[in-house]
Amino acid sequence: MINIGDYFQGFAVKVLADVDVNKLSSNQHEFNGSKGFRELLGTPVGKYYLPTKMAYLDDELEEMPELFETSLTWYDTREKDETRGPEFRLLYLSEADHIIYRATAGDVLFLAKEKDGNLILVIAQQGSTILRQLQWIFDVQRSDEALFVATDMDEQPGREEMASEELLALLGIEVTLGDDSLLDSILRHFDKTKWPSTLEFSKYARSMVKYSEPVEDPDGTLMCWVSMEHRMFRTLEKHRISESIANGFLGQDGGVDVDAFLKLSLSVHNRRKSRAGLSLEEHISAILSANDVQYIKKAKTEGKKEPDFLFPSKAAYDDRTFPPSYLTMLGSKTTLKDRWRQVLNEADRIPEKHLLTLQPAISEDQTAEMKAENLQLVIPRELHSQGFSREQQHWLMGLDDFIIEVQSRERLAIRRERSARG
Repeated sequence: MINIGDYFQGFAVKVLADVDVNKLSSNQHEFNGSKGFRELLGTPVGKYYLPTKMAYLDDELEEMPELFETSLTWYDTREKDETRGPEFRLLYLSEADHIIYRATAGDVLFLAKEKDGNLILVIAQQGSTILRQLQWIFDVQRSDEALFVATDMDEQPGREEMASEELLALLGIEVTLGDDSLLDSILRHFDKTKWPSTLEFSKYARSMVKYSEPVEDPDGTLMCWVSMEHRMFRTLEKHRISESIANGFLGQDGGVDVDAFLKLSLSVHNRRKSRAGLSLEEHISAILSANDVQYIKKAKTEGKKEPDFLFPSKAAYDDRTFPPSYLTMLGSKTTLKDRWRQVLNEADRIPEKHLLTLQPAISEDQTAEMKAENLQLVIPRELHSQGFSREQQHWLMGLDDFIIEVQSRERLAIRRERSARG
């Protein structure tokens, strides 16, 4: 589990008003309601110039945002006037206008104070999944409060590691999830000169989980397997990267080989992305097989369409006399963003699509879109309470639900075949 108290001294969440972001309403370059920030930022003596990284976040984001480095000014405009009460202001520089003026009234500002005192300020689009995720990780239950400040970080609940890691990365926070106690075992098991294949590594990760019940508890087992592999992979990655850094990035002329460094950075990023999705598929496969579910991976249906999992078989799918109501398809994605729409175009014969994801805290607007498109989300049960409303939780399927549904269709198909044989 991850606790954001390990990374932040405190944070403030503010629902932006028109005067905060509309340059036609105000040219003051300040956030209204600044008295509420006093608990987080302290009482200024003179002007405090606070180094700050800023970004605007919405669901169109495909890659990590580039955080804009600037500063905020925190001061009391009436500090020298003893006859009047204090009036605190939090000002931003005009160089940050390109971020602030993307926002509209109703968007939500998150101002987090790091352990070193530096600030991170991000604005999340109202109604977006990224907003719901930030509310989840900061444990902000309500979105209608004008200003919410928290400085007792010991009260923050622990959060699921993989989802937290990705969200904190959006804020420029690097989370280390490796476990050095696993390194010796990993190095003994795999060739030290090359990366193990996803198939080999996933299988070994499953063997390292002491207690797993893929039949009795497929949801919990999936989370344990995925978490173990993620932790093991980060451990091996840290070891390999440390070796590369220790060897240095020097060119033949003795100068720094910037291209070699960038190549390493890109390879780390690409390897993380490709392995996450592939390893999830491997763990799902192991659970389906343990439950004696008939399926095929990556079968071509129409043209280049290739659903991650097809049930019960490609032969059944290709048989036009086989009822579509007995067919099932399942896509799998560790996180969604807008990529869930890709699943809608797979397996034309199957009107209702299923998609398994490990992403918590999806907005109600987005799940409403999924329902309208006849897409059913499958999410491990322990994530159902992580940022989903009660109505959403009633709609979500667990992996156990999905297995029961597929097995039921499989039994109906068998009965149909027996009946046809007379």
